[in-house]
Amino acid sequence: MEGSAMRNLRTFQCLCGHRVLENVLLTTTQWSNVDPAEGQVCEDSLRDEGLWGTLISRGATIQRFHGTRKSGLELIQKLMSNTPKPLHIQDQICMQNMALPETDAGKSINEGLAARERRLRQELETLEKQFREAIEAKDAEMNRIRVAEQASARQLEKARAKQRLLEVLHAAGIERAGPSSQPAGYFRATVGSSSS
Repeated sequence: MEGSAMRNLRTFQCLCGHRVLENVLLTTTQWSNVDPAEGQVCEDSLRDEGLWGTLISRGATIQRFHGTRKSGLELIQKLMSNTPKPLHIQDQICMQNMALPETDAGKSINEGLAARERRLRQELETLEKQFREAIEAKDAEMNRIRVAEQASARQLEKARAKQRLLEVLHAAGIERAGPSSQPAGYFRATVGSSSS
């Protein structure tokens, strides 16, 4: 049985109290939709100590509802034959003048809410940590890209500077050597203006 169902059973016990459990009728349904042997296995598993077993050990009974009017009337008749008893929460609120949060049922509900709050807070902290780690990883990746781009830009600038230096050295070498040292087929273009 799921955690919420178990919490509901505990709260139910706190509402009723131990003295009233003998008036509790636990009812199973859907008998027309299952094989009787499979249904018996399911019903037996509900009798386990961790599930309905505690209620049964304190006086609650199990009865099957077969989905018919007759079956429903049998359940009602069984309940009507019980001696009425005040619920534990009625005694706590009316006779002991407790506020709802002070009662056993109120405490049970508050404990469940506090546990849920702790669980949600832990989940939120985990998500916040994952978010921070994702941002840090993204920042680290962006820094890595920026550093790589800067390194590439420096390499490019060095290559351009070397290219300019080679051009200057080449031009200076040609100027020093004069026109006769130019290789065959090399023409030096000069730009000038003709004066009239």
